[in-house]
Amino acid sequence: MAPLICAHRGSCGVSGLTAAERYGRAIEMGVDYVELDAWRTSDGVYVNHHDDLTPSGVSPASLTYGELKSELGSELLTLDELLDQVALRVGLHVDLKEPGREIETVRAVLDRCAESRFVVTTGDVEGIRNIKESFPAVRAGLTLGADMRNARTWATLRQRMSELFPGERLKRSHADFVAAHQQLARIRLLRYCAGRGLAAWVWTVDDEAEIARFIADRRVTALITNRPDIALRLRAGLPHH
Repeated sequence: MAPLICAHRGSCGVSGLTAAERYGRAIEMGVDYVELDAWRTSDGVYVNHHDDLTPSGVSPASLTYGELKSELGSELLTLDELLDQVALRVGLHVDLKEPGREIETVRAVLDRCAESRFVVTTGDVEGIRNIKESFPAVRAGLTLGADMRNARTWATLRQRMSELFPGERLKRSHADFVAAHQQLARIRLLRYCAGRGLAAWVWTVDDEAEIARFIADRRVTALITNRPDIALRLRAGLPHH
């Protein structure tokens, strides 16, 4: 089967849209999943924010919802707002941003969404294991390919080796699938997953040639991209203009 298409951050290939408009258009295009990045504000509101810091340089978790909304405006959606918009129309990919809050975040999603309608990902081994122990039916993926650009060389090498040879991490985490950075997928991880019957989600692929390459690879379960418009057309066998 051709891979599933997941719209990274609800991207749809059109600039200048609000977050709600962006997600809405991605869903209307026919993507299989939309991705959100879950944070909990200091006053307990679950929101969607991709980066570890806001444009002003602070963690979303350190701000109240009102403060975060004031800074981000229409780019900020709460989890409830996004779930209202998704509403059984498309699958939900929840990328967990805060170690230690996995259980409460997954529970918040489960309050509004059946297990079969979403997957979660995180690079935190203990977080995945906690999710699988508490919610066995929730599909949880171990993210491989964390950004180590600011780490010391030896730490980067150790991290990359543990990602290219992830057997121990997968065993400890009880993950259902692997979410692999495209570079690691090209080097080894697709072969590794295929040999073990593991689903492989590949992120974040935006170059048209690379999108075409991964879509044609039967080892890829899902492709995460900011250009689902290209991915959907290529998957359908149509040229991109």
